[in-house]
Amino acid sequence: MAISVLKQALEIEELVGSRQGQALLRAEATVPGAGRNAIEALMSEANLVIGSTEVQDGRVVLDGTAYCQAVYRQGGEATLRALTAQARLNHVFELAGATKDMPCRVSGEVEHVEARYENGRMIFLVSVGLKLQVWRLAPAEIVTGVEGADAMEVDSQAVKSVRLAAEAGVDTLLSEEVALPSALDARMALMDWGTVTVESVQPDLGGVRVGGRLNVEALISSGVTGRPVALIKYPIAFERLVEMPDWLLENVYATAKLTKLETRVEESEEGEDADLKIDAEVAISVKAIVKGETEALNDAYATRGPALLSSRQSITPCVAIDRVQSNEIFRGTLLLPESAPGVGTVLAVRVRPVVGGWEVNAGRTAIEGLLEATVLYMPGGSDRVASAQSELPFSVTVSGELNGDSWLTVEPISAEANALMSDRLELKCALSIAAETRRTRAYDLVSDVQEGEDVKKRPGIVLFWPNESDDVWSVGKRYNVPVHEVLAMNGGSEVLKKGKAIVLKI
Repeated sequence: MAISVLKQALEIEELVGSRQGQALLRAEATVPGAGRNAIEALMSEANLVIGSTEVQDGRVVLDGTAYCQAVYRQGGEATLRALTAQARLNHVFELAGATKDMPCRVSGEVEHVEARYENGRMIFLVSVGLKLQVWRLAPAEIVTGVEGADAMEVDSQAVKSVRLAAEAGVDTLLSEEVALPSALDARMALMDWGTVTVESVQPDLGGVRVGGRLNVEALISSGVTGRPVALIKYPIAFERLVEMPDWLLENVYATAKLTKLETRVEESEEGEDADLKIDAEVAISVKAIVKGETEALNDAYATRGPALLSSRQSITPCVAIDRVQSNEIFRGTLLLPESAPGVGTVLAVRVRPVVGGWEVNAGRTAIEGLLEATVLYMPGGSDRVASAQSELPFSVTVSGELNGDSWLTVEPISAEANALMSDRLELKCALSIAAETRRTRAYDLVSDVQEGEDVKKRPGIVLFWPNESDDVWSVGKRYNVPVHEVLAMNGGSEVLKKGKAIVLKI
């Protein structure tokens, strides 16, 4: 009777490749009424939004926009002004093995912004860090067994596969109206920024309900003497249903990204409070993961009759996805440049973390990098706003072990600073840390089995001296002896001791 090979299809997810890089973007905006007045940029900010990602044969093309902002002073004015500009991003990553329609994950983060005045225009230079991962979904044909052999020994192992099954996204529009106290004498919104955090992901009827918070910070010009600007912080909660089939809701997770933020001050009648209008757009993405497992034939041999000739295959599927979500507090001392005037009152702080790397130790990961901080403040004895920028090394530790392919984001939730001395500040910053690590495993499996010539055995006794790589299976296969007989000849133990002979009866 001819043998028949049993097979089962198992869809697996394999990493095609990862890429990281940087891009330098430039934007310009006309400074109205500049003339011959000196223009001093005090604070700058940018938000990068990736608009489209196209995976092509051998490369990935990214397109996006950096929305730039600057607060500046013109001439001898005590009041501050603001302007905006946009810079286009078009970047290509070469990636061997990439083909059209492969799943791709992309992230772009602003690492540094510099604004300077040149000949009537404000020039923005924006350094952005880009990273991507491309995955391949492919069916693997797994041999699960062999039928038709009378005397056969088989060894199997469980093969696991974790893969992306579906992805759905939705844009959420948020609007809020915040009453500003009349004592602030708010005039206009100069600059704004925000950070999104996902706080809950719950299966619901028809999909997944995602809840979170957008932390908005807006720099407002003020008519108060001696305090020309104020930083308004306001959290906006959101909750949105993202449609997804019910059968995919067992293993889901969500991410959210701020794609648009606009703030404006609507001045009130005399004596009444002004209102801060906030309009924002948050892009929510929900991914569903499915898990698969099957018993795969690891090896097989015949103890009599036709021999079994096996061919083999190697696969490296994703077998688990580990996620870390943590909020950590960083404290440090910010030293002002030697030429900066001494600190009197801190008005606003903006920080930008840039991850340099991480180190794993005993189940925990220490993440290190540089924290770029910009501080607006009133110098002691002066009514003119000053600014200072500095870089601080930071290190935070989270549970879990990251690897070289881990997907990590570190974003500031809020920051504040207090003057310790006229030339230094105590900085406190809350950082939101999110990491995802796909664990892979290499399997060496049987891909096909065919019949060979009949097994030839000479009855007798063999004195076998095992080495370190031998086990009861390899011994049984070498001499075409059933595994249970090898176990019995080894005293019932599965452990073969090097240097201790086994008496095999064949």
